[in-house]
Amino acid sequence: MKHRAQMALLLIMFSVASCKKDKSSKHSDLVSQKECIDNILKQDDSLGKIRNASCKQVSLSKSLTNYTNEINQFNYNNCPEIFSKAFKTHEAAWNDIMVITNKYPNLRGEMHDLFDQIEVGSDSTQFKILLKNIWDTWADVETTSK
Repeated sequence: MKHRAQMALLLIMFSVASCKKDKSSKHSDLVSQKECIDNILKQDDSLGKIRNASCKQVSLSKSLTNYTNEINQFNYNNCPEIFSKAFKTHEAAWNDIMVITNKYPNLRGEMHDLFDQIEVGSDSTQFKILLKNIWDTWADVETTSK
């Protein structure tokens, strides 16, 4: 009987230790995921500033290509899958808009100013749809980052 009581106590102690380890591991995973998300968003912020300004020297499409090439290389290994998918969908939205920006190889200026010009031009209808997709996919990135 004493042996059974000792075994039961050992099992309880093992279970408690295991639960603590699982909780610690889950907490560590959540911290790692948060760090991954924060890192991706920080990198994107820096690259976005470069993208927005580089259109003064290179074409809008070249600036967008440089930007998407860089974000395509982000390391999502520790990020939640839902966030990674949202960000990759956002990247695809940027690539999609180049169907229009390719028509304006000589346009120079800050990116948002160039977007304002294209929005009132002959490609405005399609451009607005593609631009809305960029903003919608960014909203998904923000939602999944929380």
